[in-house]
Amino acid sequence: MFSAVVTIRCVALLNLAAPMLIRRSVLHPSGGNASREGFRIHLPFMVNIVACGVLLAMLIVDSGGTQGVRSLLLAVAGNVLAAGGSAIVLLSRAKLGSAWSFLPKAAQQSGLVMTGPYRLVRHPIYLGMSMMAAGQAIAFNSGLGFLVVVVGVIPSFLWRAREEEVLLATFFGDRYLHYRRRTSMIIPYVL
Repeated sequence: MFSAVVTIRCVALLNLAAPMLIRRSVLHPSGGNASREGFRIHLPFMVNIVACGVLLAMLIVDSGGTQGVRSLLLAVAGNVLAAGGSAIVLLSRAKLGSAWSFLPKAAQQSGLVMTGPYRLVRHPIYLGMSMMAAGQAIAFNSGLGFLVVVVGVIPSFLWRAREEEVLLATFFGDRYLHYRRRTSMIIPYVL
């Protein structure tokens, strides 16, 4: 049972890494936005990176046992959640095309994407990445890891989403405000 749990946990980590390992040029060949508003745009991104780093450390430090049916079920459930999150991230990135970047940007040529997963939520990538992070904590049976997801990773994604909303509302104006009124931020029909 040990090797099955470890193998499933490794697959869960691949789900976490997959959206970052796929080269950006595969999904869209154009480059990103080099100039941003500086500190205000970069700070939420940096906090998010730190929160994810702390999560990975907690998965190492507070990894639950690998024996027994419970460990196997948690590894499978976490892997399923992480795989679902990874699929949402990849689908959303592909839908954004050249509008996707690690830091928020807005441009007339890429337009405001409101189709695919974006018809349900304004920030499906953050939903998917939150699912991937929670999936890791579950797969590794890490209570501390799950706590980091709840108090660090998810709030940092919410912060990033709010900063993006300021940029998008400024750039797209009433069109974005109308879109924002009719869609949830991250969780369909909830938040």
